[in-house]
Amino acid sequence: MKLALALSLNAIIATSAFLPSGSRRSITQQNQKHPSFSVITPLAAESTASGGELWNVQRIARVSDWASTAPDDDGSKPETHYYPSPLSLKDNIPSSWFVGENAAVAVKVQIDALETVDENCVLPQDFFDDEDDDIEYCEVETREAFVMAGPRKEIAFDPPKCKAAIVTCGGLCPGLNTVVREVIMCLRRQYGVTETYGIKSGYRGFLKPETWTHLDSDAVKDLHQRGGSMLGSSRGGHNTTAIVDALVEQGVNLLFVVGGDGSLRGAAKIASEVEARSAPIAVAAIPKTIDNDVPIIDRTFGFETAVEAAKDAIDVANV
Repeated sequence: MKLALALSLNAIIATSAFLPSGSRRSITQQNQKHPSFSVITPLAAESTASGGELWNVQRIARVSDWASTAPDDDGSKPETHYYPSPLSLKDNIPSSWFVGENAAVAVKVQIDALETVDENCVLPQDFFDDEDDDIEYCEVETREAFVMAGPRKEIAFDPPKCKAAIVTCGGLCPGLNTVVREVIMCLRRQYGVTETYGIKSGYRGFLKPETWTHLDSDAVKDLHQRGGSMLGSSRGGHNTTAIVDALVEQGVNLLFVVGGDGSLRGAAKIASEVEARSAPIAVAAIPKTIDNDVPIIDRTFGFETAVEAAKDAIDVANV
């Protein structure tokens, strides 16, 4: 469980916090008769998939999309810089371990093979067996997909110059301390980020930077053995403008928000405000809920522990 969580968090960190700039993408079929043979081509951010495009990949807001467009003091547009991921410099990590630029995950995993066509069109049963490439078939419907999480070879920040902060919001959930531990360990040991802080008391803690706690490897090494959240938590207290003000004033450029649906809506507001200001701050959200009701994610951390605890209570009641 601990190893799986560590790998999952590494995928979140590598994707959300350090992801280079990119545009919205869709997969265009090379051959409409065989949807499995396809390539991904870049589209403008405002474009939508149409015609022969099979996949409509949800656009991911990346910090270099807006931070690189902010003019310098002299009015000139700064050059966008990318950095090699520290992971890509390790001899024991193969290149196949990194997620490709065009990798995506379908929202609907299980489908009918003939479902990717217009509902008014009926395909022949030998559709996939016919080798005549000149036959014209119906328009292919686009399908929703998400950018795949995972480490990239190039990242948007220079790790030694990063300052990261993590906050836990909403109700308590089994595994919170483990999440905090793995985020800090991953940032420091795998990416070389040395300025890592914990924000106490949920969103309210942003307004009191003097209470932020510096977290190094020694501070979190045994954290997975403790319950609750060492940072504490709270509901509400979200003030988007004040939160972003605090991040800018304290020089934080990597923010990790651990929370449920309400907390993550707050994280989305922070990300929107950051983008509106063209501030070089990346916001990464880590879903936390014992309800296991987050779409796309198979199982949220803490869910199994909550089920086991509920099972014990039910067993006692039935006796």
